[in-house]
Amino acid sequence: MSSNQIEENIVEAHIAIVLTDIIGSTKFVQKNGSHVAAKWFGVHDKAVMNFIARNGGQLVDASDGHLMYFGTIQDAIAFSFMYKKYLKKNKFPFSSRVGIHWDKMLIIKSEEHMVRAGGKRINLEGLGKNIAARTMSICGPEQILLSKDAYMQFKSRTKRNRNIPKDAKIALAGLYQFKGVSKPEQIYVLGILEKHLQPPQSGEKVKRIGGKKKIKVRLRNKKIKEIVWYFLKKILIIDLIYLFYLLVKTAGTFHGNHYFQKMTGINLSFFLGWAYVLLVEIKNIINLIVDKIF
Repeated sequence: MSSNQIEENIVEAHIAIVLTDIIGSTKFVQKNGSHVAAKWFGVHDKAVMNFIARNGGQLVDASDGHLMYFGTIQDAIAFSFMYKKYLKKNKFPFSSRVGIHWDKMLIIKSEEHMVRAGGKRINLEGLGKNIAARTMSICGPEQILLSKDAYMQFKSRTKRNRNIPKDAKIALAGLYQFKGVSKPEQIYVLGILEKHLQPPQSGEKVKRIGGKKKIKVRLRNKKIKEIVWYFLKKILIIDLIYLFYLLVKTAGTFHGNHYFQKMTGINLSFFLGWAYVLLVEIKNIINLIVDKIF
């Protein structure tokens, strides 16, 4: 092959590299058998191809997961949300990981005789493929992970993609060290609910080296379901504290403890007597401090 032919088959461009992977695919096959697994994987792969086409992407390779690229980061994220939503809505018996990276890559078109022999029609070459793979490898079932370059490209967008949910949230998950990559990488997480934004932990080829342990979303940015659960948890905590206080008070009185033991068979004084004594001491100390101040 001449050098001119080589150059004609190679294009260098900035693209959004997307990698997906079915979580626990081997266990799924072992549990359900090859025939059942093949049916599910077939439906899954058709859906992936459909979403790639609808968002102007190009499939590069496929196995348990898929390698693809898009011309814009918005299209890559739109694909990811549509894909994740489809799996959940149709109650697939497995979930998947998605990792997105923005980088300058070599897009190599294979010759026709190689394609006819079973080779891939398109190949991607560049470090960006490794970064996308490492990013994807630690992704949780309900989240989408972006590299720093992907996030910066998304942040600089000038118009909105209608296939990206309006209530989508993004947060910095932390700093990660990828095997085979010299510099640590900032990873960003995309999701709808606060629980989707929680930082992924270290993986086989990825080590988390910094970042918040828990990511919190402001109350005004939470969905109604999240707000309801937020206040229910607060009320439950207050109720439990008050219940513990009542039990301690009961344990400190002879008649109260006697009746409680008669009804339940539990001697509160034996289990919580120490707490009543501690409560009385704290009360006395507080009264003493108040008397000295006033």
